[in-house]
Amino acid sequence: MKNSFPSFIAFSTLLSITMSLQATLSSSSTQTIEVAPPPLLASSPLQSFTGKITSNKVRLRLQPTYDGAVIRELKRNDLVVVLGETDDFYIIQPPADIHGYVFRTYVLDNVIEGNKVNVRLNPDLDAPVLAQLNSGDRVDGTIDPANNKWIKIKLPSTARLYVAKEYIEKVGDAGLMARLEKKQEDANRLLTTTETMSKTEMQKSFEQINIENLKANYQYIISNYAEFPELSTKAKELLTALQEAYIAKKMAFLEAQSKQSTVTLENNKKLAEELQAYKAKLARLEQYIEKNRAPAAAPPAVIVSPPVHKKPSQVPMNMSIWLPQEENLFREWAQHKGGNPSPQDFYEAQKAEAFVLKGVVDPYNRPVKNKPGDYMLVNTASKLPIAFLYSTHVNLQDYIGHEISIVVVPRSNNNYAFPAYFVLSLE
Repeated sequence: MKNSFPSFIAFSTLLSITMSLQATLSSSSTQTIEVAPPPLLASSPLQSFTGKITSNKVRLRLQPTYDGAVIRELKRNDLVVVLGETDDFYIIQPPADIHGYVFRTYVLDNVIEGNKVNVRLNPDLDAPVLAQLNSGDRVDGTIDPANNKWIKIKLPSTARLYVAKEYIEKVGDAGLMARLEKKQEDANRLLTTTETMSKTEMQKSFEQINIENLKANYQYIISNYAEFPELSTKAKELLTALQEAYIAKKMAFLEAQSKQSTVTLENNKKLAEELQAYKAKLARLEQYIEKNRAPAAAPPAVIVSPPVHKKPSQVPMNMSIWLPQEENLFREWAQHKGGNPSPQDFYEAQKAEAFVLKGVVDPYNRPVKNKPGDYMLVNTASKLPIAFLYSTHVNLQDYIGHEISIVVVPRSNNNYAFPAYFVLSLE
């Protein structure tokens, strides 16, 4: 049996201290002693989430203490991914734009040679250490151009940073930040494409300019990407600039038309005078001929055959689905024009509005309602979509994946993000 005498002494000592404390409390009427509550039991691990910074100049620290090294300051509404917690701090996944630096001596063929190799915030031996690597760890890095003794690498997955809990508000699950970044990337792409198309459109003559689709794109960004105020503000600025440029083009066009109208009126006046003199001369000539010509036999009757309407030529199945739409456009045009024009006349008139686009043809097979075309024209260099396409004249199926120049005329894009065109022919 073990000796219990030391345990008995410890217990007696604790009892004595307790009794002394009770005596002190009962004898003092002015002194108050607060006893700290017992520590809470460990809760279940914190589930990762996306947090929003609630203030400006919030410090991102290297250690979970208020005197820990400051890596950078975060702005209000910045988003971070919270991985866990420790005391008064959240453990933060390092932002994607923070890189680390490793001394080149410890890297051979992108493999770490040595244990506990420091990954520093800057290419400097005095810079804070963000993480450590061990022998055999692989890194994907580049030599720092400012100091070739260091290699710039992506931070390892073990790197952790810290932000005080009081400055972070939970706004969604851990994947929300990635989804918002993807949405911001889509908005940036649409904004860049629309800005490029706006510049191209404003280089055309005023009669060919159509900015409705471009305005719709900017309005879509303003309405649907309000969570990115910088993009929304830029879209408003570009929309304003587009409208101002359009108004300037219109004013210049109207001024030119006004000057041309003045010249035309003067020319018309001269022509009217010449025409009046010509009519008078012609009337005298007709009177002379009428007096001097012999009676002529009646001309034979001319039989006019009714016009023969030919059926449209057979088109492939993938093109025939657009025939009803084109027939409706032809009927509207014919009713407005009057007479008895043919579809060929319609497309001849369309050529006056046509222009050339160049790019790579891609299929657009998404099962969406009211899609404005079954092909997309993609920019060769940027790989970004330019427009929707369809045709009953050119079988675009034969040119998928090829870069081509096409002669197109505008069609309704049914409020989609890109303009739509009918392909008249290949250039």
